Amino acid sequence: MLTYNDILSTEGLNWLTFTNPYAKLCFNMMLVSNLSDKQRNSIYIDMDTTFTAYIRSGLLLKKSNHRFVDSYLPTEGNFETILKNVIRSMFKSSIVIFDSVNSFYNMYYKNLNIETGYGISNLNQLLSVFLMLLVKHGVCLQVPVLVTSLIRLRHGREWYQSAASKRILDRKSLVKLNVEVINDDIAVEILKHPNHAPQSILFKGQTVKL
Repeated sequence: MLTYNDILSTEGLNWLTFTNPYAKLCFNMMLVSNLSDKQRNSIYIDMDTTFTAYIRSGLLLKKSNHRFVDSYLPTEGNFETILKNVIRSMFKSSIVIFDSVNSFYNMYYKNLNIETGYGISNLNQLLSVFLMLLVKHGVCLQVPVLVTSLIRLRHGREWYQSAASKRILDRKSLVKLNVEVINDDIAVEILKHPNHAPQSILFKGQTVKL
């Protein structure tokens, strides 16, 4: 039986897709709860602010574990500084979670023209550089890097997300996972992995009670 630790790789980028933000929150919470301690903390780059809001309000994690999670809230103009701080502290970390990549484009909306798509290619290149810097250091330090992205349903059973981030993540990811919640259980589907065949894993009773 594979565990949450087995399905993440330290040899490349790990990509988690989700349709239900609650399912993603539960999965990330499971990782942080089990991987954060006095020796190695978790780094959380919180693009949509949900995780940080919950832990600061005391709804997630025991109070004794809060200090073992370094949460960052990127905004336009400070992402590069955050990235530098994250890389500097990765040597003492157990995991880096980049949540959620969809919001990366929102942060730079002033550089985009929605109608023409002008500026997308520059942001794609910037995102790719940021992710590969994290992964490069993660590989050297044997720290898994996980990026999450929201997907949506269209035309019956066809899944899609923003074409820009999808192309980057398809090309860069070594591991691809999808997460859902079934009753009180976290269901993770392994879609791509260098060491495991595609399969579904159920983590029983691991959902977050809000």
